[in-house]
Amino acid sequence: MPALDISVIIVTFNSAACITACVQSVLAQTDVAVEVIVVDNASADDTLARLQPLNCRVIRSAENLGFGRGNNLGFAASRGRYVYLLNPDARLLGTDALAVLRRRLDACPRWGMAGTSILDAEGRSESPPATGYPGARHVRRDFSKLPGQIAWVLGASLIVRRELYDKLGGFDPRFFLYSEETDFCLRLRELGFEIGLVPEVSVSHIGAASEDTRDPYEVAARKLRGLLIFRQKHYAPDDCVRLAWRDFRRARFRALWNGLLAGFQPAGSPAWRKSRNYRAIWEVSRDYLAQGNPR
Repeated sequence: MPALDISVIIVTFNSAACITACVQSVLAQTDVAVEVIVVDNASADDTLARLQPLNCRVIRSAENLGFGRGNNLGFAASRGRYVYLLNPDARLLGTDALAVLRRRLDACPRWGMAGTSILDAEGRSESPPATGYPGARHVRRDFSKLPGQIAWVLGASLIVRRELYDKLGGFDPRFFLYSEETDFCLRLRELGFEIGLVPEVSVSHIGAASEDTRDPYEVAARKLRGLLIFRQKHYAPDDCVRLAWRDFRRARFRALWNGLLAGFQPAGSPAWRKSRNYRAIWEVSRDYLAQGNPR
């Protein structure tokens, strides 16, 4: 039996509308030995039924573990030399994508992980690799000596060496959703490895379009809570407080201003969405600062 090149891990939650296309895009890959592991985070829709006829291993979680813990669960059951993380609302374009990723990682030993091109539903490029960390220009920590130019890549399409995923202990379980890949990438660079980019490999990603029906308050609050964990792990305490006060002041003004504008616009208007977004940042920052952090 040939050695397994890549374990593809897909973490799902109510992903019935997109999971078939996602898994089929992986099963269509050629010139590479692949296993597909789907971790279902207690979906309440038809996700599991859609997976039944597909050639993949399904791990059912009794609770929603979030992105990082879900991937960690999939990793524990995987066998590939490389681990490729793919969002359920994404699909690989072309049939040689994984073979290309394997060859690039084999040829670049300095790379601990790599991202790919990510395209939105209209085929436009989105979420290019970041070259800095959130709020880093306002803190004292010096990141300039870390290897490589890429700071972090989106977890929607990311390949990492098995031994490094294991050495890092996977994703930090304190993160539920958002900022976990930023933390994961930073910790990998701290081990002395670069993050690469394979632009000739592309995935089509629905991404934030799936958030359009959700209350912007919920999305913004969850994003900031993840960011606060990242800051507390990697920035000095007084820098974390200063950033939180900056978020609080800016968001309070913008929430009030957009809330006023929303009063003259239809329900669900852009001003209403902005008001909900900034109110979440305002209130989450306020609660963080109320935990005994000095002004």
